[in-house]
Amino acid sequence: MEELTHYIFYDIEVDRIRNRVSEICKDYGLERIQFSGFSGKLGRNKRQELFLKITHAIEEGSGKVLILPLCEKDTREIKEYVQLVP
Repeated sequence: MEELTHYIFYDIEVDRIRNRVSEICKDYGLERIQFSGFSGKLGRNKRQELFLKITHAIEEGSGKVLILPLCEKDTREIKEYVQLVP
C-alpha cells in the first residue's frame, strides 16, 4: 500500500488532551513541525487508525484536527522558511 506524506494539525485547549494527541502522533512516527502540527508518511489504514485515535482523545473535551494527505508531486512543491532568533 502506498504511503503518502501527511500533515496533521490540531487546535485543542485542554493541555492533557493536547498532550495525549501529541503522543499519539509520535506513536505513529510523525515528526513535530509546529507546536500543534506533525508530518510524516502514512498509508491509508494507518491514517484512518490515527484519525480514530485522535478523535477518540478529543471527545473527552473539545478540539479540532485536520489531516492532510499530499501526493509526492505536491510534497515536492512545499516551500519552507525558518528563521531562528539567536
